[in-house]
Amino acid sequence: MAKEITRKKPVRLVRNKFLTGILTLLPIYITILLVRFIVGIAPDIPYLKSIPFFSNNEVLASIIEFIVALLVIFFIGLVVSNVVGKRLFAFFESIMEKVPLINTIYTSSRQIMQTLTMPGKGNFKQVVFIEYPRKDLGTLAFVTAYSKSKSGEQYVHIFLPTTPNPTSGFMLFVKEKDIRSSGLSIEEGLKTLISGGMIAAEKNQLP
Repeated sequence: MAKEITRKKPVRLVRNKFLTGILTLLPIYITILLVRFIVGIAPDIPYLKSIPFFSNNEVLASIIEFIVALLVIFFIGLVVSNVVGKRLFAFFESIMEKVPLINTIYTSSRQIMQTLTMPGKGNFKQVVFIEYPRKDLGTLAFVTAYSKSKSGEQYVHIFLPTTPNPTSGFMLFVKEKDIRSSGLSIEEGLKTLISGGMIAAEKNQLP
């Protein structure tokens, strides 16, 4: 039993650092993509395939690039998990938050990632359909909380993200009777949203 627990620790450590790296890099990556799109800058990243030796070994080059990407993600997760790394990353974030345009994109991306991974209140509770922007149009949305009006009527707090980039959207108060369950898990809802509907179940819960 003790040996099994000992074996699981390195696996759990690698997994946690890797996830930390992804959550750290993803808002930065989204910011870079959107800024390039808005400003019109074409990506100019050197790849191994551009090196003569690897130009005839594309499979080997792709494998090495994939391994390097995994190592970079793990290393970033390892760095930002310690005290010094957290301070350095906090300094980096403070700079990002002061740059016009970038601060909006980066902050929004980071908040979405924190919402998706934060336990308790921050989690999306359910994926639902609402009639928006007009009657008979079904729109996918996420339940974030509940409240009651002065008259005691139940309201559902809805986050209505944009697609394919869910870093912006609308917050709506919708009467509980006006929402319909989608039957989707949070993960399925996000896949459907980010893919623009290309990854979706063949049947939905709409009438």
